[in-house]
Amino acid sequence: MLIIIRVSDLFRQAYLRHDDVRPPQSGKQSFTVDPAEGFLKYDRDISRDKRYSNPQKPGDTPMRFLVRKLHHAYEVYPILFLGGVWFVLFCYVSYYSFTKAEIWIDRSKSVAPLDWERIRSDYWKKPTLLFDKEGVTHTRLEIMEKLQDEMLAAAKARGTR
Repeated sequence: MLIIIRVSDLFRQAYLRHDDVRPPQSGKQSFTVDPAEGFLKYDRDISRDKRYSNPQKPGDTPMRFLVRKLHHAYEVYPILFLGGVWFVLFCYVSYYSFTKAEIWIDRSKSVAPLDWERIRSDYWKKPTLLFDKEGVTHTRLEIMEKLQDEMLAAAKARGTR
């Protein structure tokens, strides 16, 4: 008998706690139906009303829909981890690719990024390899600079520049 009283008391407390969150039901319904046709009663759904504390239902918002069952689905954790790692690497490779000289994003200048006049001052600073710990590719080549300067002068003399 004591167990039944305790269980009923727990249900009553849970109902009262749940009832505190909900507003009182409105006395007037927005849509009425003749009772002879059947039972139809509409209540206001407050699941997205910000005036009440934690009103969302499980899965009502996009984030809760995605993560509400994760505490049970341990087999999904590695897939989510690999997806996160893939996304971080994708962002890094995309950023790294756009720092190279071959991609012409800024079209405000009339010469391409690979043009010697534009790249001469910082060609050795551009990224060439993903991992260049010794900095072998980041050295100035004076012989190449001299050759490129002569080729540019010859092209201007010919009128092709």
